[in-house]
Amino acid sequence: MKRLILLFMAIVSILTISLSAYGCTGLTDQQIVSKIIDTSNNVKSFKLGMDLSESVGNVSAKETGTASVNNVTKEALMNINTVMDIPPSGTQTETIDEYLTGGYLYMKQNITGTDYWKKIKVDESRWNAEDQLAQQIVFLQTATSISRLDDETVDGLDCYVFEITPDMAEVLKWMQSQSPSGTGLQNLNPDVFKSTTLKMWIDKKSLFPQKENIDLTMEIIPSDITGTTTTPDDAITLTMNGDITYTDYNIPVTIELPAAAQNAVEIPQP
Repeated sequence: MKRLILLFMAIVSILTISLSAYGCTGLTDQQIVSKIIDTSNNVKSFKLGMDLSESVGNVSAKETGTASVNNVTKEALMNINTVMDIPPSGTQTETIDEYLTGGYLYMKQNITGTDYWKKIKVDESRWNAEDQLAQQIVFLQTATSISRLDDETVDGLDCYVFEITPDMAEVLKWMQSQSPSGTGLQNLNPDVFKSTTLKMWIDKKSLFPQKENIDLTMEIIPSDITGTTTTPDDAITLTMNGDITYTDYNIPVTIELPAAAQNAVEIPQP
């Protein structure tokens, strides 16, 4: 079960980031892509907040967090707090801080009140792999459906609202490219996705995403993850639902690494 929980959290983290900004203006597909390219080229920095509910089997979790991204200096900061209900053990709280700066990804994990720091070298290719705005163009181009809903207002901004069904083969390919070896994601196929819907609110003037709702259901066979036939083959259902909000586009972001991170243990790149 612990291995499945770790996989679950890895999937959540990847999906939360990589499915984060589709846009549409009622134009043709090619015009939409061109608009997104133009818009993404102007995004120097932004912040986001997340509020997600997840479950895998009989384990449930509530995940909240914030992130600040500076695309110019290739720096980012993310704070994630996860409260898990794990029967019969009860509630477990985990806080993770990540700092991407100076060519390293620093990670602070707090478990039962103790901080643990580690870091991993990040090269240009790694940053490019995490360029979400560029990746979203691929998702939009391969989406199986894009539906325009009634306009709505988000934080005083007049927004287009779209419901998007992505091509899950592309989503899985992206997840596999982002996940460390040994998580079991490499053994999965798009059939694990039973339903996936993204609802996006896009500011009409800037074409920047303002809000997103994710509704995802997966069914995973444990033996597909572990690679062993000794694992029970009863399907495990994974669900995720919640909102991501975006603010402070192009407002300067400065990432300051805490002094304690200077003693982080370096982990070799996978």
